[in-house]
Amino acid sequence: MNTANLLVQISQLLEDKPDLSEIADDRLGQLISYLEQKENSLELKTINELQKAHFFVDSYQRGYKWKEQQVTELLDDIDEFEPKQESDFYCLQPVVVKRKTEGTQYYWELIDGQQRMTTIFIILTYLTNEQYFSLRYDTRESSTEHLNNLAGLTENNLPTIDAHYFYTAYQAVKTWFEKKGTEFNREHWKDKLLHHTKVIWYAVRVDRNQDSKKQSIEIFSRLNQGKIPLTDAELIKALFLQKIAKSYGNDHLAVQKQTEMANQWDAIEQALQNDEFWAFLSPAQQTNKHTRIELIFDLLANKKTDRKALKLKEDHQTFIYYANEFKSTQDVKDLIEKEWLKVLTGFQYLNEWYENDRLYHLIGYLVGQKYKTIQEIWLVAQNCKRDEFEAKLKNFIQLELSHLFKKDKNSKKLDFEHVFYDADDTSCRPKIKSILVLFNIFRYERHNTRFSFKRYNQVKWDIEHIHAQQSEELSSKDDQIKVWVSEQKALLEEITDSIAKEKLGEILTQYETVIDPTQKEHFYNQYNEILEELIGSFYENIQTLDNLCLLPESDNRSIGNDPFFIKRKKVLQAEKELYELGKTNTSNFIPLASQQVFSKYFSDDVNHMLKWDTADRKNYKKALLDCFKQYGIEFHDENEG
Repeated sequence: MNTANLLVQISQLLEDKPDLSEIADDRLGQLISYLEQKENSLELKTINELQKAHFFVDSYQRGYKWKEQQVTELLDDIDEFEPKQESDFYCLQPVVVKRKTEGTQYYWELIDGQQRMTTIFIILTYLTNEQYFSLRYDTRESSTEHLNNLAGLTENNLPTIDAHYFYTAYQAVKTWFEKKGTEFNREHWKDKLLHHTKVIWYAVRVDRNQDSKKQSIEIFSRLNQGKIPLTDAELIKALFLQKIAKSYGNDHLAVQKQTEMANQWDAIEQALQNDEFWAFLSPAQQTNKHTRIELIFDLLANKKTDRKALKLKEDHQTFIYYANEFKSTQDVKDLIEKEWLKVLTGFQYLNEWYENDRLYHLIGYLVGQKYKTIQEIWLVAQNCKRDEFEAKLKNFIQLELSHLFKKDKNSKKLDFEHVFYDADDTSCRPKIKSILVLFNIFRYERHNTRFSFKRYNQVKWDIEHIHAQQSEELSSKDDQIKVWVSEQKALLEEITDSIAKEKLGEILTQYETVIDPTQKEHFYNQYNEILEELIGSFYENIQTLDNLCLLPESDNRSIGNDPFFIKRKKVLQAEKELYELGKTNTSNFIPLASQQVFSKYFSDDVNHMLKWDTADRKNYKKALLDCFKQYGIEFHDENEG
């Protein structure tokens, strides 16, 4: 006898014999509480376990809309999955249901998963020529009739839009199997569908204090209209709370334990909402930022789960891991305590990494530059003392960066100039950027402050030539000449040497006035000769690291070919504006090493601010080498310049 029928009979009995009410009240309350917990269940169910189940689709839902491609993809996925052992399975997306009783019969209202369950119904109808489970539409009786008569539908007899989609899906299933040919083992495929394909079965609790349909619509809207699928974190939380309710015999203890876990869960989630905390762990933005605790469960599950062996669908794999853990244990209460302690300990690990400046920078760099995943770092940290862990992280950086400076993989010598900016080869730029990011982190550490991975992740970066070469020689076109003259007049406004400024102004005026091409070229060359003495040669092609730094793309585009002192003015102005805005304008984030470059921090002669010359590059290179040395990356004397 099913539980719904049992409840109906009990209710009828108590109506007929009211004297039994007092005796039965306590026991009945316990029974109802147990059944309500069952209604709020979360588990993995095979398709076979849904046999004879009754589903219905309420009026607030749209009709069946899967097209041939979606049906075929599901068939292909199951076909490609091949279980290696009896426990292996292919997992479908969650099916969210709610129990609905009508007299002595009960149905499962399909709140989410209608499209998948309808497709499964159509596939099984084709394979078995019978209804494996029932599915009806609450307000569209004709749709129910069409679904139950799939073989009778024809292309010329599709009276409703539902019938059209049912027919299309059925024909897609039929065509798919027919293409497989006579040698295809349909029984084996059907066995995979029935016994090795599971759904995440999420039966929501019936709230008797709320209108049933209103409750269903709210859940449906949450899952579909906002396009926010159930996350692993949400599923795992429901699973843990459900198991607590079932395993703790005392209701008071169960509620107490649930409350304690829920409060700890919220505290962890709140801590991970700190975007600075999250940025060093996960540079790629998570789709649902409100379930960041999911990362901890991923780390714990990945520690044990052999994904290749299980061949599980990627979606909801972490939840599947925990669902299987509970299914296989004999002591649910003990498993709850152990697994939740791992979660608390796991968060403590992450928090300690974040609070420790050295670990924060090492991990943030490795993860941010995609040298290591947070999962890989997590595994390294297990059974590792702090000093040993830090040494391993530094060694990862040494190995990654050392090979960038080798002319070939067999070379033992590191060549500083092997890393250079090649305008024709964009593959070099990620390498340069990675090196410059590490150098910036190093500079922040030297000043006992933190590099912000959050701000770094929010900016699109360019590699900037500190001393830029002139973009092109001036042609004789009038419009180009006008632009060049205008640029030079703006440049002269920035020169503080009054004698040089006056001389350059006179030559520029003469250049504008003369018509003869020979004379014009003479004044042009004379002007550039004097200017180069002030700001450096226009024609130096300096592509090595000692002439490169990081700037936000927006700033780089505006200053790319400016002389050093113009770049300096713009960078310092951008930093000033940022300070005045209270550091809220992330797009103008100028990292510390780049600030120091344009403030001449690395230079011996701080009074000479107009150019970035050989001496400046030498000092800058020395600072770069100091950084590399911290990570065991050392160059031979001949490379140090």
